[in-house]
Amino acid sequence: MLLGNRNISKETIELEIYKIFEQCKQEKEITIVDYLNRLHLDCFNDNYRSIKFPYESLFKLLIFQELKGIKFQAQLERYLRLHKQELHKLNMTSVPNQRTISYFINNILDEETKQLIDFIASKIEEVSNKFGILLDTNIIQPTQPKKQAERTYYHNKNIKIREISTLFKKRFSSVIELNTKRNSVYQKNDFIDLVLHMCNTNDFAENGSKTFQLQRTKTPNGDTLLYHLKDYKDIYQMKRMFVSMFEMIWETARKANQFHKIVDCSIDYTGWHYYGDKNAPMVTEGKPDRGTTHYYKFATITISERNQRFTLLAIPVGPFDNKQEILRTLLEYAMQRMKIRRLYVDRGFFDSESIQLFKYYHLKFLMPCTANERIKKILEIVPSPTVIKDYEMKSAVFNVVVVNDENGVKRAFATNIDFNENDVGLAERLFNLYSKRWGIETCYRVKKHSFRPKTTSKNYFIRLFYFMFSVLLYNLWLLTDILVCLAVLGVFNGNHIITSKYFCSIFVLVDPGG
Repeated sequence: MLLGNRNISKETIELEIYKIFEQCKQEKEITIVDYLNRLHLDCFNDNYRSIKFPYESLFKLLIFQELKGIKFQAQLERYLRLHKQELHKLNMTSVPNQRTISYFINNILDEETKQLIDFIASKIEEVSNKFGILLDTNIIQPTQPKKQAERTYYHNKNIKIREISTLFKKRFSSVIELNTKRNSVYQKNDFIDLVLHMCNTNDFAENGSKTFQLQRTKTPNGDTLLYHLKDYKDIYQMKRMFVSMFEMIWETARKANQFHKIVDCSIDYTGWHYYGDKNAPMVTEGKPDRGTTHYYKFATITISERNQRFTLLAIPVGPFDNKQEILRTLLEYAMQRMKIRRLYVDRGFFDSESIQLFKYYHLKFLMPCTANERIKKILEIVPSPTVIKDYEMKSAVFNVVVVNDENGVKRAFATNIDFNENDVGLAERLFNLYSKRWGIETCYRVKKHSFRPKTTSKNYFIRLFYFMFSVLLYNLWLLTDILVCLAVLGVFNGNHIITSKYFCSIFVLVDPGG
């Protein structure tokens, strides 16, 4: 065996990994071979059976295989033959065959070195997510499969779901921090699997852990999980952790070319009922509902396109947070990644400051008007349909469109979109446009019932973790659905082929390794 006298520590390798990512942090994405080409692993010698491939190149090749998610050496050999440019960046002039790679793994490498390969691969994934840099993978490339029988289609679909879920869970696990120690009885993946099970069964921590113990002998109990979640101290640390995953999902979907360059978006608030001390941190006031007027509140911006309703960003909202600053944060994040064609919001944003902010960013917006005294008088006086140009509300100037809904009731909308009151289908067009906003409400329902555990805890960090976790799972479900469609059909036809429950069940079962 070769590497009994290694003269380098994992800490040194970790510093080298961070250093390379620091050099690449201005890049949104980088190929795995380009990164490995910059990574120096000169701590190894070549005192082994003479073969024509440098040790460091073969070592990097195995890291490359793991990062790419290529399971078998025969697949790796075929991949290298089709991508000679990547082969050369690994400092190889010819493709090592399956026999050479197998000999190198089984007869040259010792167990310590194999563990080091796993460590380097998992650390590269973890740090790339922290820097918000996307590494290329095989899954985002659409294929053009031949015609296949129904049985073959379902077989291929299930294989691809597991492959993609395994890769995503591996990345997912590398970013989620649960304050576990190396000598802990339960490792991070044990806690993540328990939370996933709770999401899938829409259950509480205590009962979820008991039902999960019927499936697995080694799983933490509910109190242990909640102990680790309560150990969070910084809201912004948790927010950054999840935002880095949102970024990875967005970049992966973008590379799959499944988004238009211009999209409609919706912004909304959602509340989680709170039955405790109203003076507790982050508790906000709201309308009476289900016996309370207190909520934990979150703001989200979502793409309002059919079957592509990705939540681009979700942020917690406290009682002293400024509405315009929340809007600014959401809009700037989204506009750095796409162009917003139209923005849909509810009447909670019917104020001059919000409208001025929309106009500042040159956004076309549509929202219902709040029924204040002026709007009530307009609804009483003007016929339907009517477009009131240059309506003034303090410093904001916009149009008010009055139309009848399907029940003949007059409705008023605020907008800066040009509508002609003489258009025969004005009301239908207006309601069809605004109906896109209901997609964000559908998103909330799916997240709540398919991807969010239940809790009666008043601890804010537990609630925040559960909410952000549900948003993350929802986005991963949509992305997996798209990528599986591309893999088995060659095109995303806009229809779901994976249910949310099935996805979550698979996500619990797959083993990400590490």
